[in-house]
Amino acid sequence: MAPRSDVERFPLWWSPMLRETPPKSAELFLKDKQRDDGAEGLWRVHDGLYDLSSFVDNHPGGSEWLRLTKGTDVTEAFEAHHVTPAAAHMLKHFYVRPACTPRNSPYTFHEDGFFRTLQRRARAALAGVPRGPNFSSALIADLLALGSVAFSVLAATTSSYSVGAFAGFLLALNVVTAHNFLHQKDNFRMYYFNLSFMSFRDWRVGHAMSHHLFPNSLLDLDISMFAPLFQFLPDPSKTWWGRLWPVAKGKIDALRMDDAIPLVIPLSMLAFAGASRGDAFFMWMWVTASSSLFFHVIAFNGAHHHPEIFHEGDAPRRDRDWGLAQLDTVRERPAVNSSLFAALTNFGYHGLHHLFPAVDHSRLPLLYPALKKTCEEFRVSFAEYSLLEMYKGQFLQIARNTPNLIPPGQIDDGEATRRA
Repeated sequence: MAPRSDVERFPLWWSPMLRETPPKSAELFLKDKQRDDGAEGLWRVHDGLYDLSSFVDNHPGGSEWLRLTKGTDVTEAFEAHHVTPAAAHMLKHFYVRPACTPRNSPYTFHEDGFFRTLQRRARAALAGVPRGPNFSSALIADLLALGSVAFSVLAATTSSYSVGAFAGFLLALNVVTAHNFLHQKDNFRMYYFNLSFMSFRDWRVGHAMSHHLFPNSLLDLDISMFAPLFQFLPDPSKTWWGRLWPVAKGKIDALRMDDAIPLVIPLSMLAFAGASRGDAFFMWMWVTASSSLFFHVIAFNGAHHHPEIFHEGDAPRRDRDWGLAQLDTVRERPAVNSSLFAALTNFGYHGLHHLFPAVDHSRLPLLYPALKKTCEEFRVSFAEYSLLEMYKGQFLQIARNTPNLIPPGQIDDGEATRRA
């Protein structure tokens, strides 16, 4: 099929004013959505406005999800986080009135569309399966958190920076594993995330509410957080610096009580290793720096960046089904799907995790038959790439400044076979 000259683009969902204001943060992301979503201070789901104020403290997933999203359109979050129809039936009791403006999001959730069809099959596959993590995923998370602290103490005891680097490696795996739990209803394992200097609360916004629902788009905070120096979108105005020398930028947010969780590591060094305050501090910094390096090696290649993967600026699929959009922005990596441990520590089962983020990783393999059947029914090619191809692809994507003109799903059979 010849490339289309009239490339159809996604609508510009929001004004870039706050998006381009440093420091980019979860707070500014929510302010943008409160301004642009037409929720009028309530919660918007599709074209209806709902007042969930009286339900916040009774929300089964935890009150914070609703407190954070008040005044925004939560359609994608609502659809993705509720596999059963129980939430939709309950939502009717809180209806206020229709929204006055159209939704900014281009995504659809038609009953006969890809996502709703897959959702019904996933519901059947999970029927009778206990909710939440199984013993294995919980044990992996607990052991990684304990190991991060224990080996940090051992590094301080022996003054060994190689042991400290290993503690940092365990801490990075702990953070990736804790990511599975911050997507779920409130639980104590989500706090493992904060053993690093990162905050699970910020990640619930910047990752769960932004990247997961709008991957590889202008609304993906994982994309905009590192711009303009780390640019994944195929922008023709991308500078040579942004194409060749990506550098991550940080941000400073207001401190909260759980932000003190990282102190568990240095306090453990002081209490159990007998290290001086100075030695404990420098070893803590070494463990944290090592952890950051290992984490970013894993996270930057979280299956989303390759020249053949859709990024905003490319021609989008004509069918704007949200589930199809998720699959267009991700590729499975068989190597990290080989075991539960590999999946938990390397963002595995990634396509299904995006489609059903609140489902524990231990349950996601149960959904692959439903995904395969639905992809075949809708003639969707869900490709798998090797780790090496994905690692090379992320740098090729950074260098790419020419949009793909052929939308996903509109490739000839030979190309589809090659990609698969």
